[in-house]
Amino acid sequence: MVAGVGLTIYGVATAFRLIAGVGPSTERLPVGIVDGMTLGFWGLLVLTFGRYLWRGARTRGARDRFGRVLIIAGYALIGVALDRGMHSAVELWSSGPNEGAIQSVMTRTLVIACVFGFPGAGLAAIGFKLANEKALAEAEVSF
Repeated sequence: MVAGVGLTIYGVATAFRLIAGVGPSTERLPVGIVDGMTLGFWGLLVLTFGRYLWRGARTRGARDRFGRVLIIAGYALIGVALDRGMHSAVELWSSGPNEGAIQSVMTRTLVIACVFGFPGAGLAAIGFKLANEKALAEAEVSF
């Protein structure tokens, strides 16, 4: 859990340090900012993994342990979806007003989210049922 907190702080601090260095020009892709933010996301996921392991440290049976493994695997897949999706979305800055390039980047980003995110959510949901656990990390999006 401590490693997760450390990764989160380091990633967010790196991202904010790099944000201060970005000028009005969009020629240079701010990949470092995305790297810092994804490192922060991974830190939060590592913290969450640690919390599930800590909560399951008691002897609770094979079903509970297998459920926790599925939860962690599901969150790891969701983390891969976030990481790869954000790195794919960075290409929007370089695509300019080219409609075909924008559509290609958006399609690739959605495919990455679907290939990794939906199976991850499914694994985590199955793990929640097996371990009789609740979600410790949640995200919400509104339009």
